[in-house]
Amino acid sequence: MKTLTSVIPTLVLCVGLTLPAFAADGPVSGGPLAGEAIVQTIASHVAAIQQHQDRATMLEQKIQALENRLDMFKNSYRDPKGFRSASWKRMVGAWRGELKDIRQRIVWHEEQIALLKT
Repeated sequence: MKTLTSVIPTLVLCVGLTLPAFAADGPVSGGPLAGEAIVQTIASHVAAIQQHQDRATMLEQKIQALENRLDMFKNSYRDPKGFRSASWKRMVGAWRGELKDIRQRIVWHEEQIALLKT
C-alpha cells in the first residue's frame, strides 16, 4: 500500500506535465529554441545596469544605517551578550557580499555594451 501511494502522485505529475504539450495546437511559445539566438541590445544592458545601480544604492544605505546602529550598541548595556550585534554583523557581511555581486554584474553589463558597440 505504501508503494501505491507514492506511485499515484508520480503518475499524476507525469501525465499532468505532458498533457498540455499534446493539447497544444502547434509549437508552444515560451523561449528561444536551440537554433535561435537571444538578441541582446545595448538598451537592455543599460536598463539592467540602472536596475543594479538602484539595488546597490539601496543596499549601501541599509549597510550604513545598520553600521550606525552597531556603533550605538558598542559596549551597550542593552546587548550585554552581544547576540544582537553579532547577528547585525552577519547581516552586514551578507549585504556586502550581495553588493559585491551586484557590482560585478554592472561591470559585466558594461563589458557587454563595449562588445556590442564594436
